Amino acid sequence: MNRTVLPAALLPLLLLTACQAPPTSPRPTDQLPFMGSWDCGITTMTFTPTSYLPSNDAAPIRIRSFSTQNRVTTMTLADGAVIQVQSQNDNRIVWLSQSTGDSFECSRVAG
Repeated sequence: MNRTVLPAALLPLLLLTACQAPPTSPRPTDQLPFMGSWDCGITTMTFTPTSYLPSNDAAPIRIRSFSTQNRVTTMTLADGAVIQVQSQNDNRIVWLSQSTGDSFECSRVAG
């Protein structure tokens, strides 16, 4: 039987590494209060930490980048569109398309 012997100096490093918390997501959901589904009158939109669904029948669109400032999150989608979500409170958002100028007031339905 072969035994692998680790140098004593590696033991503290292994213990420290094992005790560290896992890395956090670049988009922690606690910083994205609009995660979930929203009734916007003419459509129901859904946001996940990685994608945007403009309606229940649409395919998810990957969120390429985002930034948040003063309760307004700006997202650039994989197709190049830019949308913004302004959190009014836990149950209300305003959605705005910088590409089309459309905007909707939305109420939370899930999430």
